[in-house]
Amino acid sequence: MKPLRQALAFPAVMFRHHELLVAFVHRELKARIEGSMLGRLWPIIQPVMLFAIYYLVFAKILKIGFSDTLAPHGEGNEGWRSTFYLVTGILPWTVLAEGLTRGSGVVLENANLIKKIAFPSELLPTYTTVVFHVYFLLGMAILLIMQLAVVGSLPAALVWFPLILFLQFLFVNGVAMFLSASNIFVRDISQAVPVLVTFWMFTTPVFYDPGHMENLAADHHAALIENVNHQEYLAAQGDPDAHVEEAVAARDEAAQKHEALSTITYAMSFNPMAGLLDMYRAIFSHGKVPVEPGKVLRFGIIALVVQWLGYAWFLRCKGRFADEV
Repeated sequence: MKPLRQALAFPAVMFRHHELLVAFVHRELKARIEGSMLGRLWPIIQPVMLFAIYYLVFAKILKIGFSDTLAPHGEGNEGWRSTFYLVTGILPWTVLAEGLTRGSGVVLENANLIKKIAFPSELLPTYTTVVFHVYFLLGMAILLIMQLAVVGSLPAALVWFPLILFLQFLFVNGVAMFLSASNIFVRDISQAVPVLVTFWMFTTPVFYDPGHMENLAADHHAALIENVNHQEYLAAQGDPDAHVEEAVAARDEAAQKHEALSTITYAMSFNPMAGLLDMYRAIFSHGKVPVEPGKVLRFGIIALVVQWLGYAWFLRCKGRFADEV
């Protein structure tokens, strides 16, 4: 129970050692750009290039459909709408994926510090989380510039952004703390995290719109029902070209697919990252999809609990770090 009580002091610990945390973050950011020709421009160039690739591949080549729930609305804006939809999914997901992948091994990477210096080792997974949120903020700034240029205004729901960003940080940091501490005792964790994150990604609507897919399946099912009625009418009229059995089989298959998609969509409501992406997409929808306070509250509770338990586990394990690394 002691680690659970101590874990409540996380904000105080971070504030007390904020200078060291800033030093770690600055060192990491400097190491990422040091020696490159473009230097500090890379954090800006990378998201711009990625946004261009998303627009080209998903909007122009694959032409993947998305429901009209993100600005700009209306026909003729599908390209920009799909780009904004993808960006508001990929940016938060990248924070999670890279934060967990790097965070799971960060304590082990700094074994020399753990053995030689007495310092709050919880800063190690936290500073990696901060670093990836710095890149996230740069990407979001570019997204806002794009929306201002394309739509002509910024969304009013942007006032929710700081709160959701803070909750995202707590969620990612809590999971990273749990993984980084566990990896000291089970070294396979850092190898398994990328695989698990990839699986998690495909069960999260990062690259697809489950609501749009479900609507398409419902429309297809309705069309097949009409076809069954038409074929039954033809059969009643004695038309030899009626294909009632084939129409019924197609209708039943479409009904099964629609039911499966509905089940998947419902299951995603329990995925915290799916809820987080929905909130970001609601912010950037320019009022067409409202930000639901209940959804923010649910994710907030999850984020706080994950941070608390992740830090408590870290505190429980940290006394053995020097012996195990």
